Amino acid sequence: MEYRLLGPVRVRDDTGREIHVVRPKHRQVLVALLVDAGRVVPAGRLIEHLWDGTPPASARGNLKTYVSDLRRLLSPSGEASPIETAGDGYRIAVRPGELDLPAFADLAAKGRTALKSGDPRQAEALFQRALLLWRDDPFQDVPLTLRLEQIAAQLREQRMSVFEDWAQARLDLGMHAEMIGSLRAWVGDHPLRERPWEQLMLALSRDGRRADALEAFQELRGRLVDELGVEPAHSIQLLHQRILDADPGLSPAAPVAETGRRAVPRQLPSDVPHFVGRADELARLVSWLVPPGGAAPAPVVAVCGPPGTGKSALALRAAHEAARDFPDGQVYVNLRGAMPGVRRLETEELVGRLLRTFGTPETDIPPDADEAASALRTLLHDRRVLLLLDDAASIAQVGPLLPMTAGSTVLLTSRESLARAAPGSHVDLGPLPREEAVAMLERRFRSGGVGYSEKAVERLAGLCDGFPLALHVAGARLASRAGWTADMLIERLEDESRRLDELRSGEAGVRGSIAVSYAALDGSEQAVERDAARAFRLIGLLRVPDVGLEAVAALLGLPHRAAEEVVERLVDARLVDAPVPDRYTMHDLIRLYAQERAQDTEPGERSAAFRRVLGFHLATTGAAVRLVEPHRVHAVVPEVPQSPLPLRDRPDAERWLERELPNLLSLAGQAWNTEEADERLAVALALSLRWHPAAHRHRHDMRALGAAALDAARRLGDRESESHALAMLSMAYRALNDDEAELECLKAELDLCHEMGDGLGEMRALGNLASAHLLLQRHDEALRFAERQLVISRRVGSAPGERYALIMAGEAHTSLGAPGEAAPVLRQALERARETGDVMHEAMTLRRLGEASLAGGDAAAAREHLKEAVASFARCAQSLELSQTLVALARSCRLLGDAEGAAEHIAEALRAARESGDRNDERRALEERARILGHA
Repeated sequence: MEYRLLGPVRVRDDTGREIHVVRPKHRQVLVALLVDAGRVVPAGRLIEHLWDGTPPASARGNLKTYVSDLRRLLSPSGEASPIETAGDGYRIAVRPGELDLPAFADLAAKGRTALKSGDPRQAEALFQRALLLWRDDPFQDVPLTLRLEQIAAQLREQRMSVFEDWAQARLDLGMHAEMIGSLRAWVGDHPLRERPWEQLMLALSRDGRRADALEAFQELRGRLVDELGVEPAHSIQLLHQRILDADPGLSPAAPVAETGRRAVPRQLPSDVPHFVGRADELARLVSWLVPPGGAAPAPVVAVCGPPGTGKSALALRAAHEAARDFPDGQVYVNLRGAMPGVRRLETEELVGRLLRTFGTPETDIPPDADEAASALRTLLHDRRVLLLLDDAASIAQVGPLLPMTAGSTVLLTSRESLARAAPGSHVDLGPLPREEAVAMLERRFRSGGVGYSEKAVERLAGLCDGFPLALHVAGARLASRAGWTADMLIERLEDESRRLDELRSGEAGVRGSIAVSYAALDGSEQAVERDAARAFRLIGLLRVPDVGLEAVAALLGLPHRAAEEVVERLVDARLVDAPVPDRYTMHDLIRLYAQERAQDTEPGERSAAFRRVLGFHLATTGAAVRLVEPHRVHAVVPEVPQSPLPLRDRPDAERWLERELPNLLSLAGQAWNTEEADERLAVALALSLRWHPAAHRHRHDMRALGAAALDAARRLGDRESESHALAMLSMAYRALNDDEAELECLKAELDLCHEMGDGLGEMRALGNLASAHLLLQRHDEALRFAERQLVISRRVGSAPGERYALIMAGEAHTSLGAPGEAAPVLRQALERARETGDVMHEAMTLRRLGEASLAGGDAAAAREHLKEAVASFARCAQSLELSQTLVALARSCRLLGDAEGAAEHIAEALRAARESGDRNDERRALEERARILGHA
């Protein structure tokens, strides 16, 4: 049998088959027996394990049942069970090597003996083997009662001690540079444990990073004084003084040489505590490292992703899971490709270090990197070795090592894409899915004793954008501040201007992680990389969900191809994502950093860039809405230097408008609220959205934009734009069912246009007033407004205005109970619409002819008119009146006894109303459906 408790509870029989212990009480009993394996556990103690001192009356009977169930699970074929009854208790028999708890304790004891006897290499290997037994928190999937939690806490303490002993052994071996990353992570998770801080200070000092070592001391001292009111231990204060004095006795320890056998390095840092999520990615990595059926591992495996996405943690977890399949060594090297203020490891240094690791004397290492790499391949040609090369700046940094010899694998992590190095064996990481981010925070809070609510954790996960680094920092900040609550941190993070300041704990911080990638571009000798840094800053100006390549070109003031080369360099640096071709997005935390860097750009350049991108969207939106709504009265688009995106036809324009609507709404809103604002362009962009086909679905945004455009037009003294803004605002109020506000806007528009002598504007306002009064069932007033519109439209020569006036007048006659008067007016409108090819007005007229026929008692004629209307609405892709038309068609079918047709059309009407978000249309459809059902 095999029992593993250092992580989720796992049981396997002698054949390796996993035995699933599913029920929580069964797992609790099994753990309670295994922590005292070989000894009798009294029934009373087991009951305490199960019920925390408040057992039910049936506790003993329940316990017997649980034990009986476990016996069957562990001995399914009827052979002798390892669980036996002994007096008033139970004992589980475990053979040597079957249980990980004693194996861990034995390896730890042997490691300490070796360390005390002056054999750090043997000690390091033993401690490494002990730590590899840990997969997660002990009994991780078992409900922990007080007694089991106490045992788990003791085991966690033992693990921490072993890690610190392992770190000491590695420092004694001269592996100070390799230990810095592991020690930083460890003190981040255990900020009040002094020994690893002391080891970190020593490692930094030996690595030539004296200032960092002194800063680590100050951070530890600040934590201890703030949290516990005590000073660091005397040994740490003494080390601090020795570092200040540049004591030569702190010089690096000489590496301990291997004698008598070839080196088998075990250099993996300890596994990551609180590792959560990435199950699919982890499974893929392990399958490439340890393929099924004994196949050779992939020669190169890569993990790529933006800063802060947990690449190193995932690679390290995969390396630990695969370590047993690389018996000739597991080597870890931090290439320092993205470490702020630290020189990256050069290729020659890397290969030389690897040769020394495997026992090559310094004098035998070739000076040429390619020759040294060949020597390394020769050295490892018959070995199974795993090289974890963490934080590569680029493929070039590790190029001479790729690929390794058969049987060995290079596992790489990098912010840069490594798809070319590992075409079939790489994973690209992004933020964690929301549920995994929440689970990561919950695990961190539980281990740190932090209280939290489900709602608070959900909000924190969102504010951290699912980035593991941000989640880790948030958890560490709360765990190290006893007086803080999750809600207090949330309040701080919700202020975008300080979010990156708050997401910092010690030296670990989101801003610093992102800054490394940006600085590499900004300080590059290559012009395209410096241009990419400029693009990053300017994209930071835009508060948009994503941005198209054409907009990037306008923003940068570059031709299309040059802009593509620049922004794709940002994609390579993982500062920008390209989810689909020619569309680019930034993760929220990276966007906040880009906004900070945008302020590094001269104000004049920022303003010019924003005007360019605003001009591009204005020109293209103006062209697109005129293709989609050619018969509408549009606001005049001011001339801009930017050319619109070429749009082939109406469907092409509709696709662009639908795709860009979130960006257009954001840009239009931003155009008034930034120092780069240009009110003239802002007003024009807002007004161009009035006839966007999906505007009615964004009624609140349209009201806000209309109000802002109105205020700005009045400030600018632009009376024509003011009239269009009033019209836009009236449409928004109609969508919001605010009748009085709508009428107020329309009357103000009418008065303004009359004052300006703007006949077209006056005609437009009268038509909208007629429509508004029809909806309010003020039919007499509606007819008067329609008749006034008809007069003015003929005077100014507007054929569309004349058709619309006839349509409104026809509807008003029908509503006043005079369908006979409506019919000739509507037939006149229909004839003129067909003469000019105005399909939308044709559809609107046919709908009203159908309603007039219904009012006149001719349901059959009504059905024909309404069917034609539905077809015409489909031809012009216009849906604003579709639901009302289908309701009338369903009514005509109901009156003709066509129950099937009525049911079909009312279902379509409901669907159209819900898609448009018009609650009035939905209410009318539901009322007609009730009549249909009642009639049936």
